[in-house]
Amino acid sequence: MLAKRIIPCLDIKAGKVVKGQQFENVVSIADPLEIAKYYSDTGADELIFYDIMASTEDRGPFLNLVSQIAKTINIPFTVGGGVKSIDDFDALLKSGADKVSINTQAFINPSLIKAASLKYGAQCVVLSVDIKKVEDEYIVFTHGGRTNTGRKALDWILEGIELGAGELCINSIDADGSKKGFDLPLLKQIESEVTVPIIASGGAGDKMDFVKLFKETTISAGLAASIFHSKKVSIPEVKFELKRENIPVRSYFAPLFDAELIPAIVQSARTGVVLMLAYVNEEALEKTISTGYTHFYSRSRQSLWFKGETSGNKQALVDLRYDCDNDTLLMIVDEAGPACHTGSYSCFNQVPENKNVFNQLMAVIEDRKANPVAGSYTNYLFEKGIDKILKKVGEESAEVIIGAKNSKEELLYEMGDLFYHSLVLLANQNIEIGELEDELRKRFK
Repeated sequence: MLAKRIIPCLDIKAGKVVKGQQFENVVSIADPLEIAKYYSDTGADELIFYDIMASTEDRGPFLNLVSQIAKTINIPFTVGGGVKSIDDFDALLKSGADKVSINTQAFINPSLIKAASLKYGAQCVVLSVDIKKVEDEYIVFTHGGRTNTGRKALDWILEGIELGAGELCINSIDADGSKKGFDLPLLKQIESEVTVPIIASGGAGDKMDFVKLFKETTISAGLAASIFHSKKVSIPEVKFELKRENIPVRSYFAPLFDAELIPAIVQSARTGVVLMLAYVNEEALEKTISTGYTHFYSRSRQSLWFKGETSGNKQALVDLRYDCDNDTLLMIVDEAGPACHTGSYSCFNQVPENKNVFNQLMAVIEDRKANPVAGSYTNYLFEKGIDKILKKVGEESAEVIIGAKNSKEELLYEMGDLFYHSLVLLANQNIEIGELEDELRKRFK
């Protein structure tokens, strides 16, 4: 299977990158050269630039900007907007664009697709189609989504491919900016009828939307704007998730390793507590992802090390995140036992204040279970077993009832005892507090 591509989309208006929702409410958000370089440096496979007002304003493409982009980035990019003729194709390709996207003008003048394909090759011709569901039909819209053509989307797509389009960019107007996921029903209908590569556009809200796209369809590439521009999720994070799901992607390590080593902050998925700080090189990160357990590089020993290899206190990787500068990693883990070589739960010893005291308390209880401490009441309960723990839960339940009859202070005290013993019971039965949280969420009305 070919590697799936992750493509940020940069809509350009008045020389700025903009973003809207369902092709409306457009606002300016960034300088195109700065954001293009950022994406090029952080693992984007390609970029697509759309001059969203070119057709409406009846003008040609922004050649000066294209030339500047070509000098700024080192990945392929496609340009669309205002392309009316073979001369426009020629000018864009000579300015540095790798492919040209045509939308409105292709619909108005379909012969442009054929002429461009014959002269430059189908691989240079991307047919971009804006589609909206009208009643029960998928209909083509033009002029930046403003004009309803009345043409069925699949009919126009098949005609465009026959004329020579080598790639499709399917823009779902309904999904655009919604962050509710790609328009899978639309994409599935189209992919079943065509053989050329398809770029899916519109609706990406998080990295799992890309996983779903590539698992449920044969789509070649996922395009997004809002989630990347806002840095809600980074391209390396998307690619990490895809790789973990055995979906092939191109490498995304290189942008991280301008320095030989980068810091990795390790945080518990259960408690939110920062467990440790270590360093990784490219090999350590590769092993972490391929094995599912954290690996680091020891600066003192000058060698790779596997966390928990000797102690058994392994850290299963739950999620991987990158900071805004892409030079620090956050590894979120499901830890087995303490993180620190001293036996402490965290290398920072004093656990930071956590508003979720139940998670914090549960972490201590589970730590006592994994690492018994002489004289610990919690360990006493674990040693006595389930019958003793159940007896204490019963006793504390009765004391809660009595406390409620007496005073607020007594009720709070007895409730504390009940919650504590209930958490010990969960830990004894190997039930994580997250499972209890999930059960309670099911009861939300």
